[in-house]
Amino acid sequence: MTIGKAVMNELTDPRAIVRTLAFALRHQPLWFGVALDDEGFADLDQLIVGIRFSHYDWATLDREQVVDAIRHTDPGRFEVRDGLVRARYGHSVPLGSPGERRTPPDVLLHGTSAAAVTTVLTTGLRPMGRAFVHLTSNPDYAAQVATAKGGGGVIRVRSREAAGAGVEFFRANPHVWLARDVPPVFIDPVDPVLSPDAARDDSSSGVK
Repeated sequence: MTIGKAVMNELTDPRAIVRTLAFALRHQPLWFGVALDDEGFADLDQLIVGIRFSHYDWATLDREQVVDAIRHTDPGRFEVRDGLVRARYGHSVPLGSPGERRTPPDVLLHGTSAAAVTTVLTTGLRPMGRAFVHLTSNPDYAAQVATAKGGGGVIRVRSREAAGAGVEFFRANPHVWLARDVPPVFIDPVDPVLSPDAARDDSSSGVK
């Protein structure tokens, strides 16, 4: 058992565990033999058994390894509570509710691609393959999302005003917020974000 445990530690990259957890809890829980409740929680031990069966090399995966991988990933990405685990955002599977409804700050942000900007300003923010629209209170994070999509823009949402009009907001972690949709009336003009290639070109040419 000691030898098996040592080999297991070498084979199991915590980053791979986190990726598998995200896939299971956001997109394919039934593939791993678990069901999510309305808030996205699954039984942690059942999920670990499902991961063992789906990954031959992880046959001795245990709770300590999973919890340690969660502890060392981005804060607020997962939640472990009373033997249950959930991803706090990023779902494509439908949920009854991602958690407690909260009053949002005055403004929330959404990083998007250049191709999506016109559609968002016309039709509003929609989940587009996810269960919820993802917003953030962190400007740097929103800009990073836009940059990762090849450059585009940061959408400004007058979230407190939208909440007053009946749009439901859920706080997923300290800076990520979720909504089922946001009508265009609550969306302000976009702050452009350059693509990585364009940003490098502007920097090399002295453009500020």
